[in-house]
Order: sequence, then C-alpha cells, then structure tokens
Amino acid sequence: MDSKDLFQEVRESGLAIGEYALFGGAQLCVHGLRPCHDMDAIVTEAAWKACSDDPTWVTFFGSIDGHPGLKKGNIEVFKTWSPGIWDVEGLIAEAEMIDGLPFVKLEHVLEWKRMSGRKKDLADITLINRFLQSLT
Repeated sequence: MDSKDLFQEVRESGLAIGEYALFGGAQLCVHGLRPCHDMDAIVTEAAWKACSDDPTWVTFFGSIDGHPGLKKGNIEVFKTWSPGIWDVEGLIAEAEMIDGLPFVKLEHVLEWKRMSGRKKDLADITLINRFLQSLT
C-alpha cells in the first residue's frame, strides 16, 4: 500500500480533526523521506473511547511502552506516547495540517526518535536532519 492510500485510509477512519494527530513515521512519509507501512496516531480521551466502543477497532499490544493501542486496517491509535512524557492533548492542539491531515510537529517527532534510539529511529533522525537542513 502506498502513502496516498494510507493517508486516504486515515481520512476514512472516522477520526475527527482536533481529536488526533499522526505521529512517528507519518511525518517522514508525508514529506517523501521514506515510505510508511502503517499510520500511528495519538488521540484524545474522547477519540480513544469512541474507537474503543467501535468493534471495527481491535486492541493490540505493540507499542514501545507496552500500553495498548487500537488498530483498524493500517491505522494504529494510542492515547499515550513513549518514551518520554508527552502532553498528547497539547500535541494534537498544535498539530501541523498537511494535505488536510493533522501531524505532530516534526521537531517533536525528532525529539521522540532521539529518545527512542532504536536502529530505525537513528536512520530516521538522519533523514529528518537532512530535510530540515534543506529548508534553510
């Protein structure tokens, strides 16, 4: 599935603008830095409850911190984000709109990837830094 299809899947997911923001690799994908295989999003408590009550969203345990996520197709939503302590509601409120979808600001994604330190995050840090340098 290509990024266009993934972003369309998010649009059709039933998540409401102002109730979620795409996090993680979605920012790299939207800027064409690398492909994505799924979309991770942080959600408000209200959105979490709505998804939890909807049988098309399935609970899974695949996040870094072991907290549950909800999955529908290629979209995974979380009400917390780790490592680190993140103000999920604040990140959603200040999300950057790109092509009609809300994305956690790239600076926060970069900070999170530095905290995570996984092999794939280290590669992403290099891509993000190159991208940011190209903007100046």
